[in-house]
Amino acid sequence: MTAFNLGPLALPLAVLPWLAGVIVAWILAAWRRRRKRPDAEPVLSWMLFSGLIGARLAFVLRYLDQYTGPLAMLDVRDGGFWWPGAVLGALAGLALARWRGHRKALAEAGRVGVAGAVAALLTGLALAPLRAGDAPLPEATLYDLGGTPVALTDATQGRLTLINLWASWCPPCRREMPVLQQGQTDYPAVRFLYANQGEDADTVRQYLSTGGLRLERVLLDPHRDLGRALGGGLPTTLLVDDRGRVVNSHLGPLSPASLRHFLRPHLPSDPE
Repeated sequence: MTAFNLGPLALPLAVLPWLAGVIVAWILAAWRRRRKRPDAEPVLSWMLFSGLIGARLAFVLRYLDQYTGPLAMLDVRDGGFWWPGAVLGALAGLALARWRGHRKALAEAGRVGVAGAVAALLTGLALAPLRAGDAPLPEATLYDLGGTPVALTDATQGRLTLINLWASWCPPCRREMPVLQQGQTDYPAVRFLYANQGEDADTVRQYLSTGGLRLERVLLDPHRDLGRALGGGLPTTLLVDDRGRVVNSHLGPLSPASLRHFLRPHLPSDPE
């Protein structure tokens, strides 16, 4: 499982502990303010927004050569955030809050911050059994464009494999396709497999032809068996090791930088 579905909204499981921590901290700060405690919300706001900016800035600097310009750097739809920058940004936010005159609220912010951290930790532990990381790949039978059945375990055997779940009607999927196509050249150690969700072969062929796409291996998942097993939205990208275990997952479109970040720890020539 890679995401939690809330109606039409799909939230990555990795985001939920952070979200739980923020919500608990904010609720507790509001409750304590009503009991005449110092107002911690301004300090929490400075820390939150500074942390987000720091995480994005750190990610951009880390993969600066992957960005084509300022607009691409500002486009956070690729999910490009790096946690060391978040820590430094939050500390900078704390210093800014102190400089702005919120000294009395610093201790109060520390108390509710600890409560938020505990909530995030407990949420992460509760979700750990559901996460796809280092889990066996779900069993599913896909079909090539000629209609021949292909067992997913056979299609991923013996090599690091990226599996992209997509559909031609999905705008984020369409946006990331050129990135994945270029990735086939940039990362020759990785097999790229595209599992179309719920469309027929003619629709897929027409989309590939119209877009001038040359994708490594396109398979059909007509009943969305793989998508249902993972519980995520589109696009979803998995990374499967040579033993058939899911070692990474990403919900949402990939940019060149976030694709690099997604693959980097698992590339044999670029360990991390």
